Amino acid sequence: MKYEIVLFDIDDALLTLESDGTWRKMFGRLLNEVGVQATDQNYQDFIDNNHRLWSQAENDEISTEAVFDNRFDLPFIQDCGVSAAELDIRFQELQQHESTPTKGALDCCQKLRQSLDLYTASNGKQKTQATRVQGSPLAPYLQKVFTSESVQTLKPKPEFFAKILREVGVADKQKVLMVGDTYGEDVLGAHNFGIDSCWLNLKQEATPESNLCTYQVPDLGKLPALIM
Repeated sequence: MKYEIVLFDIDDALLTLESDGTWRKMFGRLLNEVGVQATDQNYQDFIDNNHRLWSQAENDEISTEAVFDNRFDLPFIQDCGVSAAELDIRFQELQQHESTPTKGALDCCQKLRQSLDLYTASNGKQKTQATRVQGSPLAPYLQKVFTSESVQTLKPKPEFFAKILREVGVADKQKVLMVGDTYGEDVLGAHNFGIDSCWLNLKQEATPESNLCTYQVPDLGKLPALIM
């Protein structure tokens, strides 16, 4: 077998979040708690601000803590009487209870774990992501949860992957596969570090001309047949 370990992204790769409307529901519940109406435009403003802040963090312009402290710093929330940082703490608490596997994820992990070591490799808060994984049916098949907080480096930086490989004791990059739904973080990050990748193309987006992914699947259920 070519690989020894598989690294999985969590959000919308192993566990649903934004792709199935889970985040939208969490957002609505949070705003309702502080007396603010959750409109589609408000939600889109939040998503845009979140993406902008993560992009700044990846470029070392701000810290990851600044992402969480400021992604709720939006005009329609500022008069609710709760700080942006406190809103994010509440949002993280809601997110900890969201542990629904994506399509094919459970079958994929069950099959791959028979002969491979499986880990997560995701950006985000360690407590939030670890709690989500532990509360899911995938937990018995995943050996450790690695996040940008636990390794103190953001994906897609090469050091993010390097720290994880050192932690699990794997030196041969050819034995490692990264699986995720975000082309820029998961595929490009893996390519730049020198490991293979599988793009979980949930939205069936057009493949970039460079096509740097080793594999591409519409759901995780298709992955075992490609690598076992």
